[in-house]
This record gives sequence, structure tokens and C-alpha cells, in this order.
Amino acid sequence: MLSIENMNVRFDTPDGQVQAVSNLSYAIQAGETLGIVGESGSGKSQSVFALMGLTADNGNVSGEARFHGENLLAMSKKQLNRIRAEKIGMIFQDPMTSLNPFMKIGKQLSEVLMVHKGMSRKQAIAESIQMLDAVRIPSPETRMNQYPHELSGGMRQRVMIAMALLCKPELLIADEPTTALDVTVQAQILTLLRELQQ
Repeated sequence: MLSIENMNVRFDTPDGQVQAVSNLSYAIQAGETLGIVGESGSGKSQSVFALMGLTADNGNVSGEARFHGENLLAMSKKQLNRIRAEKIGMIFQDPMTSLNPFMKIGKQLSEVLMVHKGMSRKQAIAESIQMLDAVRIPSPETRMNQYPHELSGGMRQRVMIAMALLCKPELLIADEPTTALDVTVQAQILTLLRELQQ
């Protein structure tokens, strides 16, 4: 499904070029789980951002990232946006910086479906409530009318998982999805991800 070959990520800085990722290669098939481990600052997140076309403006990415045979690194922004919307979901590390603090949860979720799946507002709301329930958010109808700051850290992360899964992606990428959570909630999120995979 996904094959990475010799991915390199470099950043231009006033002091010269900095290598963030060096010759990364791996392959993952449907149904598999792959974990990338390393020290803080070793380039794990940068490799994911490069794959998703989210590298900073001063970043340079080389190598190949083939998703069903198509090189993601050679795609236009428009092509990559379509793939990201429909085929690859991503759970970011910090939901507070990924969720719009001025928009209710329901609007953020339903907009994903209206924009990327062409659903009516009514359909999108129903599907969003169903997905919040699937990620075990209690009282999903109530949560739809709340802002991100009104939810606990664990619930915000569940919202991010729901958002990443709304378009039913073939591949789900999670960038340290439990970092800011306490140990009990971390275990719940990891269990949830395992169950969703099956």
C-alpha cells in the first residue's frame, strides 16, 4: 500500500542546511501497523509531514513515497489534497493546535464531510455524531455543540481520531497521538486505535 524509499528531508537555515531525515525506507501493507521510534528531534514527525506534503517552506524533500504505486512526493498540491482528504487520514500530536478554537466540534467534523464527500449538512451531522459515538465520546449530540476548550484532552484527541476517520481512509497516520495525555487515557486511546484497525 505504502512504500517509502530513501526519503531525505532537509531544511535551509541561515546557518546552512540541516538534515532532519536521512535515507528513510519502509513499506506497509493493508492491515499492518508500523511504529517509527526515535529520540525527540530525530525526524519522526518531519518524515510524516513530508509524506503528507506539509513540510515547512524552507524544507526540501527527496526520495520516493509510493501510495498504491503513485509517488506522493511528486504530486501537485491539488492531487495531494485529494489523496489526504479521501485516502490518508492523520491524527496530529496536539489537538489544541489542530482544532479551530472558535468553531464548534460539530461544524468542524461536518465540514470535512460536506467538502470532501459532498454530503448535505444533515447527512454530515448524522455521520459526525455516529463517528463520535464510534470513538467512544459520551453524549455525542451534546459534544457536537461544544468548543474544543470545553472538552478534556482525551476527548479532544478522540475528536481528532474521529475527524481523521470520517472519510474512511485506507491509511491512518498517527503522530504521537497520546503524548499530552495521562497514562490511563493513553491506554484507552491506544486500545481504541487497535479496535478501529480491526
